[in-house]
Amino acid sequence: MITGQDKFTYDFHLADHAGQTVIDMGETDYEDFIKEFTNFPWLDQLEIANRLKNTSATITVQDSMNKTEFWTSIAGNRDNHGYIVGYNFTKTIKGNLFRKERTVKWVIMYATEVKEKILNCYYLFFKRDATGLIRELEQLYFYGETEAHKQF
Repeated sequence: MITGQDKFTYDFHLADHAGQTVIDMGETDYEDFIKEFTNFPWLDQLEIANRLKNTSATITVQDSMNKTEFWTSIAGNRDNHGYIVGYNFTKTIKGNLFRKERTVKWVIMYATEVKEKILNCYYLFFKRDATGLIRELEQLYFYGETEAHKQF
């Protein structure tokens, strides 16, 4: 396990009535995380979210050293589903006459139906290979980008 500020942690955001059940799973490494990710009840959580018309389940890994996050959510239904992945990182937004330059947490999102591509992205995230991760994400369907809801 990585100690101090140089660590990875993760959590599960479950589909439920309020859409706010978050289970903090604590510190992890790539191997242990992939076991949890693979064993997560994605399709059961998707059915719950669809039945309750609520947010889908999401798994998020936080890198405390780089202050970045990589997450996966599921969308669709049991027979036809895909995944949305997001990479949260700091970004400087240039200023103009009316606004000063500022640093924000930014999220870029991509979609895929292929779980192996997501696992490869997590491998790069855990290696802290941001360039490789972005390159891998750009091979997926671009879903969007925006300022993240959770800021510093």
